Amino acid sequence: MSTFSLENSVKKFITDLAKTNFQGDVDANEAARLVHSVDNSIYEVKPEAVIYPKNSDDVAIVTELLSKPEHHQVNITAKGGGTGTNGQSLNQGIILDLSRHMNQILAFDAEKHQVIVQTGVVKDQLNAFLKPHGFFFAPELSTSNRATIGGMINTDASGQGSYTYGKTSHHVVSLKGYLPNGQFIDTNEIDPLQQQIAGIISPEVDSMNAHFPELNRFVTGYDAKHFFDDENHNLKHLLCGAEGTLAVLTEATLNVLPIPKYSKLVLLSYDDFISALKHSTYLMDAPVTPTSIEIMDDRVVERARNDFIWEVNQQYFEGVDYDRLKAILLVEFNSDDEAELQRSVESFADYMKASNYASLLSSNVLNGDAAIKNIYALRKRAVGLLGNIKGERRTMAFVEDCAVPPESLADFIVEFKAVLDKENLIYGMFGHVDAGVLHVRPALDLKAEDDRERIRRISDQVYDLCVKYKGALWGEHGKGVRSEYCEPYFGEFYPIIRAIKTAFDPHNQMNPGKIAAPLGSDSALYKVDLTPMRGQKDQLITEKMWNEYRRVNFCNGNGACFNYDLHSPMCPSYKATRDRVQSPKGRAVLLKEWERRRCTDQNTPEFEEEIFTALETCLSCGSCTSECPVMINIPNGRSQFVEEYYKTRRRPLVDRILAQAEENAPLMYKMRNITNPLFKLPMTQAIMKKIGLTDATMPQDNGVPALVKAGKLVEWNIADIERLTPESIKDTKNSVIIVPDALTEYFDGKVLKDCVELLHSLGLTVYLAPYQNSGKAYHVLGMRDQFTLSAEKQNKLLLKMAKLNIPMIGIEPPITVLYRKDYKQMFGEAVHVQLVQEFLVGYLSQKDQTVQKELKDKFYLLSHCMEKTAVPNAPSLWQQVFKYFGLGIEVVPTGCCGMSGTFGHLTKQVELSEKIYDQSWRVQIEGIAEKDHVMATGFSCRTQVDRFSKVSALHPISVLNQNLQ
Repeated sequence: MSTFSLENSVKKFITDLAKTNFQGDVDANEAARLVHSVDNSIYEVKPEAVIYPKNSDDVAIVTELLSKPEHHQVNITAKGGGTGTNGQSLNQGIILDLSRHMNQILAFDAEKHQVIVQTGVVKDQLNAFLKPHGFFFAPELSTSNRATIGGMINTDASGQGSYTYGKTSHHVVSLKGYLPNGQFIDTNEIDPLQQQIAGIISPEVDSMNAHFPELNRFVTGYDAKHFFDDENHNLKHLLCGAEGTLAVLTEATLNVLPIPKYSKLVLLSYDDFISALKHSTYLMDAPVTPTSIEIMDDRVVERARNDFIWEVNQQYFEGVDYDRLKAILLVEFNSDDEAELQRSVESFADYMKASNYASLLSSNVLNGDAAIKNIYALRKRAVGLLGNIKGERRTMAFVEDCAVPPESLADFIVEFKAVLDKENLIYGMFGHVDAGVLHVRPALDLKAEDDRERIRRISDQVYDLCVKYKGALWGEHGKGVRSEYCEPYFGEFYPIIRAIKTAFDPHNQMNPGKIAAPLGSDSALYKVDLTPMRGQKDQLITEKMWNEYRRVNFCNGNGACFNYDLHSPMCPSYKATRDRVQSPKGRAVLLKEWERRRCTDQNTPEFEEEIFTALETCLSCGSCTSECPVMINIPNGRSQFVEEYYKTRRRPLVDRILAQAEENAPLMYKMRNITNPLFKLPMTQAIMKKIGLTDATMPQDNGVPALVKAGKLVEWNIADIERLTPESIKDTKNSVIIVPDALTEYFDGKVLKDCVELLHSLGLTVYLAPYQNSGKAYHVLGMRDQFTLSAEKQNKLLLKMAKLNIPMIGIEPPITVLYRKDYKQMFGEAVHVQLVQEFLVGYLSQKDQTVQKELKDKFYLLSHCMEKTAVPNAPSLWQQVFKYFGLGIEVVPTGCCGMSGTFGHLTKQVELSEKIYDQSWRVQIEGIAEKDHVMATGFSCRTQVDRFSKVSALHPISVLNQNLQ
């Protein structure tokens, strides 16, 4: 089928769909098609359209329409989280995205231990719902905060703990969905397909048994063996792992398990990776069976050590010699009986010591949920961090979930490593040694033809190794594009696999090219080296442009930005819209395509408008630069694009006004007695709305002259900085410099005043640096020449002050982070401006200030999203500071407040701004009884809280200063 005929067929299908009662969304825009053309694999296949069904009735309408003879050329591919590593949900026809609307938990029965969900529900979303009831859904994935139940069922996903808990299919009670002819199926009910398929398999039982090896990760994708061995011939066995090639699944009834009451983790380190694998086989024979045994190699741990995740985990590795460290084993035990758990761990320790294993460097037992949660967060994040190694070669997933019998794993990996070493490749390894599954990700640059050729060479050799060791190439993440290996793998049984496909999908309309084609069809399966790869298109981008946008270009599609948790900072615009185009991944895809088109003279104004629409809802909060494992920098990419965009278009007046806000702040402050009343006039309000501003914040008195007069503050000017030396400062150890920002010096002066008084009360000499524009507004609005000039000027001042050997602090988090991250990236010099709480913790500890053990009051801290993602321990540092003063803090988990500088003031964004606020901040603040004890570190956040919740949130500095008065 030619691309042209497919395009026309899809257009006709969508036209006919519009004539039905379909209530969902249909998007055939270029932006949506491009965003859905990639997953977490190396491939890029652009669909013709994306459909978002509202409910099961919509799916019925879509599949019934498919059954019409005039639409037999149309195919659909169901999609959930889009985190597949092998192109499972990529195809050229129509993507049926069930994640946007069909994400409801429908029913829960505690007595039966069962829950009913729509297939767009996210795994962590389900467990968050189940936790208060004391249950959990067992299969544990590194992508659990964005992987959907439908995606897990279709790949029969599993992960950590599968040795004990099994795979997704072990927990599926029943499924509902639709066949490509519109027929509704419920696996609890008798269906003619059951006997039909049982009759097809019956003569080939011996062949079937020979090609379904006994593995913990049994071979899925038309799991004929479990289907046939089940006396009821339940269709769920065929549908689990079918990757959407048989039916569209809309509902699932799942078995859930009681949460174990107590947990312990034995952390083991080794000086040799293969030795650790061999030792794990010995440990699996311990008299007590662990819940799971996980492994990470030194490269994975090294990535974690260079990430913020290490800050909360390094305590568990005390005493480990990092120079000798080559592998870590995580051995988990769980029980409802604390004494029994203790006995199990002691028994395991005795058994382990008896091995007298020379490669073992250390052993450490971690107790409690918090420690185990931290370690597994490290393990999960390390998966993505592997994709952030330096250089053009990045780790790729294409042979990374092989399964072999656990006792053969060490020997298998020795040969696997030899294959990669022969190709001179760097790689990382981690996985589930108890299940015989190790994730291996070689680093490749798929812009280079030589590396693209390695995909075939390595895949073929690794497939042969899997056969040699009686394993499977696809132990965890499905077949996808690797389906070409199904025919040699299943041998004489493969025609039966095709016959099953024929019974369900005779016209090959369900995710064609994966697992099998119907009998009699000449439709080919995808090939690992012939399927379009992202790298093939990336090579069209010039080296200059690639490097200019590299912080966007290395998006690997891991989908961490699709995190369902509303109290997690990344990504506010996606969470509010559920539109993947408006996510870091979506925006990165569009920006890269824009680069490709510019380099090949194929760019159009129409396409640029689609990109601008996707980017104008970005709040530039910067959470992606920290939360994304590969640290994609969308705010910077946005700034770069907007600069180019307005080279051929006129900027709106509101942009020009906002861009000058930082620059003009001192003048506005001086004229506040005149301008503040003016801004309250109805005429002024009307003018503001006309230019695109829904409201504005007015300058407030900061009391600086009075503070200087009282001897509490020394105010510097530029001339002072030029003449000062360390020797001219009386006591640098008991001095501090406040680096002012426009917001706290001119618009929220009380916080500046409180900060000065607090620091002075602690015995510090407080210096106020000269105010200069940081350039933040210029950066956000894509005025990069002005940003560079402002940043160079401010950085020069910071460098001069740094030579005075006096600590510098910033009060407003996003400006302080700007100095530490963006300036460093621009100038290569790290001028360390501390957050207030960072300075206070260090200063108070040096002063041996007595920590108050009895807390006389408690406050509620809602941190600025950029602050807590860029400096993850920022909230806990406030807790330490407050303890010194006998005050307690409860850190309230929140996402973005929706203001983000001037974003929330824009008339066209105020609705989205409030929706973002409602998702997290409003909910959390409404749950706090003592509204006068609410604290927020960001000026934008405090503005938003006052605006929508009518609560005057305090800065922690103000609380501490009040406490000292």
